[in-house]
Amino acid sequence: MKLILVFLFILNLSAWSADLHLFKDDGSFNDYFSTSILSGDLKEGENIHLYDRKVTFKGILGSGNTTMILRVQDTSRNIELALRLPHGNEEKRFGINDGKRFINYTYDGYKDLKEAKLPIPKIHSYLKSSYLLVDLVEHDFDLKTFLARNEFIEESDRSKIQESLLKFAKETAIYESIGDFHLEQIVYSKQKNKWILLDWADNHQLARLPSSPKLFNSHQLVSNNIALDKNGKELYEELDNGKTVKVHRDITEFEKNILNLLHEEIENQRRVQESIDKSTIEELKIKLQGLSDHTDIMDVYKDLKSAHLASFFTVLQKDFVDNQLKKFPIGIIKKPELKILLDNLGKFTPYYFSQFSEKILTNINDLESFMFLYQRIKDIGLDEDLEDDIADAITKNIERILSNTTSDEKALKTIETLKNEYGIISYRTRNILDKADEYLKPAPNCNDTLFSILNATN
Repeated sequence: MKLILVFLFILNLSAWSADLHLFKDDGSFNDYFSTSILSGDLKEGENIHLYDRKVTFKGILGSGNTTMILRVQDTSRNIELALRLPHGNEEKRFGINDGKRFINYTYDGYKDLKEAKLPIPKIHSYLKSSYLLVDLVEHDFDLKTFLARNEFIEESDRSKIQESLLKFAKETAIYESIGDFHLEQIVYSKQKNKWILLDWADNHQLARLPSSPKLFNSHQLVSNNIALDKNGKELYEELDNGKTVKVHRDITEFEKNILNLLHEEIENQRRVQESIDKSTIEELKIKLQGLSDHTDIMDVYKDLKSAHLASFFTVLQKDFVDNQLKKFPIGIIKKPELKILLDNLGKFTPYYFSQFSEKILTNINDLESFMFLYQRIKDIGLDEDLEDDIADAITKNIERILSNTTSDEKALKTIETLKNEYGIISYRTRNILDKADEYLKPAPNCNDTLFSILNATN
């Protein structure tokens, strides 16, 4: 009888103490993972199974509109990390798919910020639409709270925190915007005396000039007009009629002054960067001018970093279109080369991307490479006039591209997709696509394959 009771006790424990598996048996993400966390079923010390590893659950750090953040321990390295998971907010009409997209946006925006040496947490592991495992950032308050409660901070501490904030402004000066940037995303650690950008999305915009828009602006200042408690929570008061309303506050002179100092710091740093960029671009142009082999040119672009003003990349893009592209043999630019160029020549304005695309289309000889460029054109978005220019360029080159493409299932499926596209796929291009079988190279048969193998061995 005692053995039966012990067995039942253990069985009961196992029912209430189960690891969390983020993925189902078929490998798909478990969209209902949060149930066991929010209900308290997942206990501290239990495991969370990621795609390729497991971590130990230590607690909930927070939850926003699109993600939930957990404190976890990576037992293999004995370090604590933050696990960011997709999670919606029904009150604000955010679903889990919004969270999945934000996970991807965060990862997509990481590389440029890291290259620019911004103070951000390191991403240790990422799985698309599933999770991010990042550095755990211990902090005391965010920028919204610091500004709203600056009068409650000792003058000596406030000056120290302000100097650290000016350093942060200097470190981020090349950007006029960072994806999903707001005052609650910047946090301060007293221990490190450092401001850290805790969260971001993608689609960052580089500043073009010292006077270009800045990360910090008057709208952020004016809209931060609700009184907060020491934990950063909004304060409420009850009116005579029984209604509860937020407690508004006046923006202080300290806040107005710090905004001016931030702008001054940013503009000064941009002038320094502008001088560095001018020198660097001249050196690059001289180096590229002396190169004739396209592989050497590609190596130069591979080594480029993103920590420049937008004007640097505009000059670089123009030089590539006007002077470097002609050094590439026809058909040599395929999808890998295109990816390197588009990843390293900086973010194009629609006009310069139109120029780039028109010229580079004459060098593309296969459908896969064309589709890679085509998708980028769609992502950037062009106005009607630029669309017409690209549409004409596609029509002029599509016959050659089809003629160098083998007729297989993938190519035929791609052609069918293009036939149903509009905008930069004009009716003239669709007419050519309707006759694609006249241009496509026939798929090799078994005899051709065997003959090729025999020739290769002789």
